[in-house]
Amino acid sequence: MLPSRLLLPLLLLLSFTSFAQTLSYWQQEVNYKIEVALNDQNHTLTGKEQLEYVNHSPETLTFLYFHLWPNAYQDRNTAFAKQQLVNNDATFHFSPQEARGSISGLDFKVNGQPVKWELDPRNPDIMKLILNQPLAPGSRITVTTPFQVKLPDSFSRLGHVGQSYQISQWYPKPAVFDQEGWHPMPYLDQGEFYSEFGSFDVRITLPANYTVGATGELQNPQEQARMDSLALVTAARKEFDAQDLAFPPSAKATKTLHYKQDRIHDFAWFADKRFNVLKSEVKLPYSKRAVTTWLLFTNKDAGEWVKSVQDINDAVYSYSLWLGDYPYSQATAVDAALSAGAGMEYPMVTVTEPAAIIHEVGHNWFYGILGSNEREHPWLDEGINSYYEFRTKAQRSPYAGMVSSEVNQNFLGKLLSVDDLPPAGIDAPAYLSAASRGLDQPITGPAASFRSINYGTGVYLKTAQLFLYLEKYLGTARLDSAMHQYYRQWQFRHPAPKDLQAVLEKSTGESLGWFFQEYLPSTTIPDAHLKKVYASARETQVVVTETGKLLLPVQVAALNAEGQLLESYWTKPGQKEQTVTFTARGIDRVMLDPEYLFPELDRRDNQYRLGRLFPKDEPLHLQPLAGVERNDRKQLFWAPTAGYNSVDKLQVGAAFYNSLLTEHRFNYLVMPMYGFGSSHLTGLAEVRYRIPAQGFLRKVEISVQAQRFATFKAFTPSLTFKNRLNTPGTPRQQLSLAYHIVLDDLVTDLEAPRVAYQLFTENAIAGIKVDLDATMHRYRLIPSSPVILTEKGFTDYNPIRLRLSVDAWRKYQEDKEIRLRGFVGVMTGDQSPQNLFVLGLAGSPDYLKQTPFFNRQDMFTPSASNPAAIRQTDRQDGGFRNRVPVISKEWMATLNLTADLPVTPLAAYLDLGRIQEQDKLFYGTGLQWTFLRKAVQIYFPVAGSNYSGDLPKSFKDFTRNIRYSVDLQKLNPFRLLDEMQ
Repeated sequence: MLPSRLLLPLLLLLSFTSFAQTLSYWQQEVNYKIEVALNDQNHTLTGKEQLEYVNHSPETLTFLYFHLWPNAYQDRNTAFAKQQLVNNDATFHFSPQEARGSISGLDFKVNGQPVKWELDPRNPDIMKLILNQPLAPGSRITVTTPFQVKLPDSFSRLGHVGQSYQISQWYPKPAVFDQEGWHPMPYLDQGEFYSEFGSFDVRITLPANYTVGATGELQNPQEQARMDSLALVTAARKEFDAQDLAFPPSAKATKTLHYKQDRIHDFAWFADKRFNVLKSEVKLPYSKRAVTTWLLFTNKDAGEWVKSVQDINDAVYSYSLWLGDYPYSQATAVDAALSAGAGMEYPMVTVTEPAAIIHEVGHNWFYGILGSNEREHPWLDEGINSYYEFRTKAQRSPYAGMVSSEVNQNFLGKLLSVDDLPPAGIDAPAYLSAASRGLDQPITGPAASFRSINYGTGVYLKTAQLFLYLEKYLGTARLDSAMHQYYRQWQFRHPAPKDLQAVLEKSTGESLGWFFQEYLPSTTIPDAHLKKVYASARETQVVVTETGKLLLPVQVAALNAEGQLLESYWTKPGQKEQTVTFTARGIDRVMLDPEYLFPELDRRDNQYRLGRLFPKDEPLHLQPLAGVERNDRKQLFWAPTAGYNSVDKLQVGAAFYNSLLTEHRFNYLVMPMYGFGSSHLTGLAEVRYRIPAQGFLRKVEISVQAQRFATFKAFTPSLTFKNRLNTPGTPRQQLSLAYHIVLDDLVTDLEAPRVAYQLFTENAIAGIKVDLDATMHRYRLIPSSPVILTEKGFTDYNPIRLRLSVDAWRKYQEDKEIRLRGFVGVMTGDQSPQNLFVLGLAGSPDYLKQTPFFNRQDMFTPSASNPAAIRQTDRQDGGFRNRVPVISKEWMATLNLTADLPVTPLAAYLDLGRIQEQDKLFYGTGLQWTFLRKAVQIYFPVAGSNYSGDLPKSFKDFTRNIRYSVDLQKLNPFRLLDEMQ
């Protein structure tokens, strides 16, 4: 306890500190007057802008940074264009020049005097305005300029599709100057904005039959009456012709629409001659003021838009209830061409799809009113907004999350056994899937740093889940009260993460550093356990332990036999072991995290059933295909399997595995099958153990695989290192150390230590893959092999193989590419007389048994009974697609060229190769057909060294040389999840 004589001075000090912090905050002010005219024949804007810039900062400014957003669309070298490629979108890159956009005609003046200005040398959408006289604190200037905008096609946010216009980020705009300095930022598709608050007075001239949805309050009584009339017509319509999407001719007469609005930081407008209009109204919960809501949409999805009136009204009311009343007079949602996700928000207006209306309208609070820096802290905007979006939807349906809304009570939910889970239990695997594989990123990073999948599952979904977790920990009433305070204190300002934390801590009286500094920025997956449970007649004591770096609060609940909650408590953060005491009667079981809010992977020890002989053992449930980890059951996942080869013939069986969506520390796959031709048990089994990795490595994995098919058995232990993918452009790298033991009944007994390194990097138009493989064999020819035997009955060979392949590709159209592969193989050491184990131009003989071949017995020699035996290749080693059965025991070098043909699904190929033993250039050329995610390729050889005379003698000769390859790894769901982009 503090001595009483110190209490008053301390209170005075705290009060002064709080007052000083309030005084230290400042933000700039920008007030706009803009006049603009749309030319819908050449898709341009012509305008003039006058803005008042008020310097509320304590610094004297000698220049201002401006955004010239339309220049982001001017060529392939802008930050936007480069980010599109990193995120594997080549649409803009291959667009013609006439489809791109720009801003021109600029002539800046300050207080009527010409000034110098210069474009940023790296970013043409950033400009520096040099002031003639310094701008002192408290002073203001007037900046004017004309401008012209060439509207791009719809590649992102600004643009048009025909005569449907989305006019956003369209006028010269000062960058934010705050306590951290200037924030000039190039336009990005992934990553949004940061803008100064002020007022807008905007006049838009366009053909009279356009309908416009815009920021601000419409000032034209005649246009207001027109909108009301259109709303009455739409409300009376019973049907909408979804095929009627033609643009009517533009009116010869024009109109000028006038909009005004204070306390906003951006202005956008959307225009279309085909819009239907719906008007509604919602009364705010506190002020009882009425807000008008508008929906503007075409006929395409009119039925969904008509049903969305409740969505826009629910959003305005619910966000007002939980945060604070909507401060503007209207909210508008518009159906327009958008290429930047499902929707995009602007103050008072959003362009969106019906399913995203609540989310996009909610951005009026998180981005519109609470104007945080979205580019640096996207979670503060997108993530918290997603939490309120799901909460709004949950008022009508409990399954309202990103995933749970799709699989709640339908057939898929029942198939995956998730239809009875809380929504969080269904949504969490969407981000835990990447997290469990080391593919996630801290959600507190800047927008541009995220790989595209993490931007959605991390910034949006994970943040929403974390705030739901915080709500349950604090209690809904406490969180709502704190967020009300946050809204009151920071509306029309620029809050940062520290400001949100400060408000929540002050309001709740809780220290939340564990949440904001430890949990939010972490990629660590926590783990909690029910260590011990002691039950007596008077009470039940539960010991909860946590392992790992994150020691987070977790809910501990007592349930009765019907699963009803009797009593629950939250543990305290930062403690490895805690004891919770229940006094309720009739406890049947104790459960950790009953609402699935705690983001752990292993839930097998989350439930304890009192009075059972084995209280922690849950029933085993055979779950088809996939599912999520549950508290109340152990699951063994399975899927039916089938296969075929020339020895085993048809094989049927099942694959059993412990997880698919998320990856555990220990993972296994067992796939037994029965071969009807061989009457043998065939199949494979694999166990993998993941070692926790840090720093450069995202995964270190020990695995053992065993397989038995046809005439061979193979056993392969391995150690694999995979690099961490820190940024969207980080290339994938992998190093594998393996030891292959292959026992083949027909040919050999093989042991092969192997080191393989792989580098894989690509963007939307180009990529490269490097494979370096060193294999040291020890194999012997066994007595059953048809060779001359030594006196001991077998011959030992110890060759070393070095293989390097480089595969590079580049797109020449959005969906067409040219690929070039180079291969060099060298063999040293003891040589075998058997060509099965040497490099082959016609494809690898797969001596390590890594490729599923339908026929391994006659891979080089066709038989009368099986002429198709030589048709399959795995495209390894020389990679020839034509059957050129040439081998080398020393070295081989090949080039493989593939070029997609325009229009058709076919590609032309050319393979060239040399070997040590023959002074001859071998070649093969033809057409290639690829399908099933590139897992299957069929080759039609037109000419090459496989033909006598280089050309087929007959159509039968041609068809006899048709070949194919099958790469089932491209369809492997475990591999696909591990390679998520």
